[in-house]
Amino acid sequence: MKHKTSVICCLLAGMLVGANGFTEEYNYEIGLTFDSTRFNGSKTITTPGGTIFNSGETDTDELSVLGSWYFAGLSDDKGPRARAALVDRASSLSVGYSHTEQTTSTIVIIDDPSFPSTDSRFDFDSDGDSFAVNLRYVDRDSGWFGNAGLFSSDTTLSGFVADSVDATGWSLGGGKYLFETTTLGLDVGQIDDDGRSNATVVAVTFSHLGNLGERWQYAIDLGYSRIDADFGRELDTWDATFALYPTQDFGFGIAVEDRSHNSFLDALDTLGIGGFASWYVTPNVRLSAHYRVDDADYLGSVLSGSPTVSDADQDSFRISASVRF
Repeated sequence: MKHKTSVICCLLAGMLVGANGFTEEYNYEIGLTFDSTRFNGSKTITTPGGTIFNSGETDTDELSVLGSWYFAGLSDDKGPRARAALVDRASSLSVGYSHTEQTTSTIVIIDDPSFPSTDSRFDFDSDGDSFAVNLRYVDRDSGWFGNAGLFSSDTTLSGFVADSVDATGWSLGGGKYLFETTTLGLDVGQIDDDGRSNATVVAVTFSHLGNLGERWQYAIDLGYSRIDADFGRELDTWDATFALYPTQDFGFGIAVEDRSHNSFLDALDTLGIGGFASWYVTPNVRLSAHYRVDDADYLGSVLSGSPTVSDADQDSFRISASVRF
C-alpha cells in the first residue's frame, strides 16, 4: 500500500491549501483516513501426547473516505469544533468507502501422535472494499434522534486460502438528549455473511460534553455492544473515551476498549489502550492522529481442558484529515 501514501499526502495538501473556511456555518464535510495495524500472536497447546504450536503475523492497511451532508446545517460557534455535531444537534447523511489490504503468515507445528504431523507455513492475502450509508436525524427542540444505516463489503482471499466473501448489513436505532450536551442511544442491526452465517448486533452509547474550569472542556463517551452470531460465536465490547479540549481548535485524550470473544473453538480477551489528538489548523480543516496497543489472552482451546500458553499483541496508528464547507 506504499503507493497510497503519496495519494494521502497530495489530498492532505489539497485540503490545507484549498480550504478557506472563515464561516461558522457548514453544510458538508469530507474526510480521509489511513489506518495501519500490525498483529503478532502465538499459542501453544499441551496435549497428553505432545504439543500443538501455531503463530501468526498479520499486516493490515486501510484507506477510507467519508462524506457527510448536514442537511439542516452545522454550526461550530459553541464548544469544541470536533464536537460541533453533538453541540449543534446536527442531522446528517453520510456516505463512506474503504479499501483494505491484509497479509497473513501462519506457522503450525504439531508434535502429537494423535494428530497428523505438521510443520508448515501458510501465507495468504486479502483485498476488500466496503461501502456504508448512514442517516441521523435530530429534532433540535425535543432532543430525540434516530439512526439508520446500510453497508456492504466484498473481500477476496488469495494464497493458501482462495475465496470471496460478500457481507451486507443494516442498523436502526435512536435515542435522546438527556441534557443540553448529553445523549443516550440504542442501536440494533443484522449482518449477513454471504449466506454462510448471520449475526445480530445490539449497541448502547452514551456521550457527554462538559466544562472544566473557565476555559477547558471535556468529553466522555461510553459504549457497549454485543454480537451474537451463528455457531455459538459471541463478541462483547466495552469502550470508554475521555477527551480534553483546552481550546476550541485542539483536543487530546485516551481511549480504552475491552473485547471478549467466545466460540466453539476458543475464547479470546483483548484489551486495547490508545491515545489521540486533533487540531483544527483553520476553522474548517482538521488533522488528527491516533495510536493504540492491544494485548490479547486466549482463555481456552478446541481441546477442552488442555493447558494453553498464549501471547498476542497488536499495535495500530491512524492519521486523518477533514474539511468542512
